[in-house]
Amino acid sequence: MLKLQEKVILWHMQHDLNIANDINKRQFGFKKGCSTEAALHKVTHTIERRIAKKGYVLGVFLDIEGAFDNVSFKAISEAVKATKVDLATAQWIINMVTNRFITLNHKDKSRRVRIRRGCPQGGILSPFLWNLVVDDLLSFTAKDIPGYLQAFADDLLSLAEGDDLDIIWDRTCKTIKTIENWCRTKELSISALKTQIVMFTWNSKWTLRPITVGNNIIGLSKSAKFLGVTLDSKLNFNEHIINTTKKATASLMQCRRAVGPTWGMSPKTCKWMYTAVIRPILSYCCSIWIRATQTDYNAKKLKRVQALALRMMSGAIPSTPFIALNHLTDTSDIILFLQGEAAKGAARLQAYGSLTLETIAFRKGTIKNHTTINKQFMADLIIPPRATRDLTTPTMMLGRHFIVTTPGADTTEYRNSLQNTIDNITSETITCYTDGSLTDSGCGAGYIITTDNNNTTLEERSFKLPDYCTVYQTELTAIIEACKYLSTYTNTHIIIWSDSLSSIQAISALSTRSRTTRDCYDSLNALGSNNTLEIRWIAAHIGLWGNEKADELAKLGTTSESILKCPVPQSYIKRQIDNKVNRLNQETWTSQRLDLVP
Repeated sequence: MLKLQEKVILWHMQHDLNIANDINKRQFGFKKGCSTEAALHKVTHTIERRIAKKGYVLGVFLDIEGAFDNVSFKAISEAVKATKVDLATAQWIINMVTNRFITLNHKDKSRRVRIRRGCPQGGILSPFLWNLVVDDLLSFTAKDIPGYLQAFADDLLSLAEGDDLDIIWDRTCKTIKTIENWCRTKELSISALKTQIVMFTWNSKWTLRPITVGNNIIGLSKSAKFLGVTLDSKLNFNEHIINTTKKATASLMQCRRAVGPTWGMSPKTCKWMYTAVIRPILSYCCSIWIRATQTDYNAKKLKRVQALALRMMSGAIPSTPFIALNHLTDTSDIILFLQGEAAKGAARLQAYGSLTLETIAFRKGTIKNHTTINKQFMADLIIPPRATRDLTTPTMMLGRHFIVTTPGADTTEYRNSLQNTIDNITSETITCYTDGSLTDSGCGAGYIITTDNNNTTLEERSFKLPDYCTVYQTELTAIIEACKYLSTYTNTHIIIWSDSLSSIQAISALSTRSRTTRDCYDSLNALGSNNTLEIRWIAAHIGLWGNEKADELAKLGTTSESILKCPVPQSYIKRQIDNKVNRLNQETWTSQRLDLVP
């Protein structure tokens, strides 16, 4: 019951009060639409931009010691009261956090101890409460923190950039002092043992004065691991490739114990194990470090890991060339695969609004920005440049003003009763049938609106959508357009029939990542606020007049001349990228296979 109560309050704070959007944009942990990829992109882009100008970036990687366990109740209380939450809810949160006890049992002894600090371990609200606490630090102005400060939960990263090392040193020391003073007010401390300081530059001759953290002098490191990616001082990611390939190889060797030349798992299972378990280790956040794959040294290390996996699944001898193994097992070259995954990551960041493109043209002899590499890979893809993306940050869909009816468990009984249900609808009820279609001619959608038990047609319409749309989008767009026509009605019973069960389930979910789904939900909610609105599922192709008519209109819309605007789905972008990877892979095989002939 406590978990349920916490969940309801979290929904209230995030959805009703919109407190999550008030949290600083430089906090990437425990936030919807944010990820390690977005946090690493921001950091890497900042460093690359300064290195390209032959400057310096001093990075300080800080870890707050026992952040969740040691944060004071006073800090949590102040953070909650500073939000827009009402006093009663704030007091409930504070009481829930402060009134916690631990019971220790040993033999015949028992002791009950009151907890004096920290967030509840495993609590639904705990990550959100920590974000509220650390948001106070991120809100400091440049006067106190003269640089870029970013947080991912309790991991802090400070970047001070410029061309003058003395100024960079002053800014860094001031930032560290501000963070230490803030930690004292929250009864926290910085772990000096986990603190790392790295100077990112391509310049070879420079010196820097010692930096002190918590009365400890911290020496400069050549690299630091941040959110699973190793950032080295020259930002060439060589060390990250070494660490990643070692980890992937170790995992493969563990799996190899179950496979022999004539026994063990089948080749199909071995391939699944590589593509589903090992290859994601290699491709983690590859959109950030894709530049590293352009060197032969790193490319060979990655290819050796894949070759080991492919030999394990095929039983090929060790001297089999990499390209022959790829073709034999129908596996994409690992470098081309990583380029495709990096492009997908960049497209995902762009959809979330987290992608920062490099505006300075690349010059020979300087660092090449990872966004430039990804942009070049996607340059020849058929993606509308100015069209909005369907993928968006997750949003809650609470407070629904319409009724959803789906078949439930007994689909057959529901299907058989549809005609009888339609015949018994009152004559005053407005009935709308919608449908979407995807054919060789393109994408189309349509709807027909009737009353008086389908005897009077109020409106029927068909329209074409861009060819990149999915069937799922056509179904939702048909409902959106029908709602636009029905928006003039008030105090009316309206039933919208759709044969797309996935669309109905999407608009009845609690959250969505689809812009089209959100637009459809908003259209239905607006219509339902002034009418009695029902969304019902109708079986397709069983002879029901309304559904057959909507299907006819949808197919007619595929050949229409006027095209409605529609967001570009992420699946279309991924398919375009996969097609390019497959084409490049085939071109590589065609050009190099002759070299295999003795």
